[in-house]
Amino acid sequence: MALNSTPVLNDHCFNKLVTKVHALTGITIKPERRAMLEGRLLKRLRALKLPDFESYIQHVNNTPDEHEEFVNTVTTNETYFYRTPRIWEYISNDFLNNWYAQNKGKTLNIWSAASSTGEEAHTIGVLMQAFKDANAGFDYRITGTDIDSSVVQKASAGLYNGRSIGRFRNEKPELFSRYMVGSDDEGYKVAKNIKQNIQFKYLNLFKPTQTDVSYSLVLLRNVLIYFTKEDQELVLRTVHKRLNQEGVLIIGESESLNNLTSDFLTLSPTIYERSNATSGAKAA
Repeated sequence: MALNSTPVLNDHCFNKLVTKVHALTGITIKPERRAMLEGRLLKRLRALKLPDFESYIQHVNNTPDEHEEFVNTVTTNETYFYRTPRIWEYISNDFLNNWYAQNKGKTLNIWSAASSTGEEAHTIGVLMQAFKDANAGFDYRITGTDIDSSVVQKASAGLYNGRSIGRFRNEKPELFSRYMVGSDDEGYKVAKNIKQNIQFKYLNLFKPTQTDVSYSLVLLRNVLIYFTKEDQELVLRTVHKRLNQEGVLIIGESESLNNLTSDFLTLSPTIYERSNATSGAKAA
């Protein structure tokens, strides 16, 4: 490599990196995302003053402390409040009313399974609090998880501005003014009574930890597209175990469980209910 030239991600190193990403996260990076991987990791090479991708691969293999930085660099995190309005209308108008009618006096547990910087979980919180204000006996808890520890920190801080909150602010101005506090200059957070019901933590969906919590609603949106068919089914089995018997799973608008073997039944596009059979049937 010539002095001061930009390192190039060759086939050999690309394949090694793809293998490492899968081993650490379960995510499969497809060939068409090679330029994305190269661009993101170039920043790490420069930060570590490494001459090429082969040197960086050796560094990752020999330095367990680099694993977290590596995962944080290669994972994608793009989200915003009130993403896909149809989903939020379903939760507000259908799911909540049905759940509350059958579970008065109980706490609704919700899992944002790939919470990124937290916009999804905080959107849920706003909708839950609005429902609680109209139904005094209702209570809720929201858990947000992500494999990228840096975005978990941002989600926990929960400070947002600009595009992140733009759609929510424009389409639901009453909810925004009632439940978001702050300013354009300093950013906005959800109100304290919402924040106290939300927690964020690190979790690798491919290697989940044990929990005693059973969820009634799980949002796993825009995640399955990064897994192979076999790994998608593995993640879905994990989610199935953590959903209660009447639980609902919501996935991303570009995703489907069609042609996958899973114990979920279709309610409407991207919305599924937990099948209590263990037949491993394909979603219909």
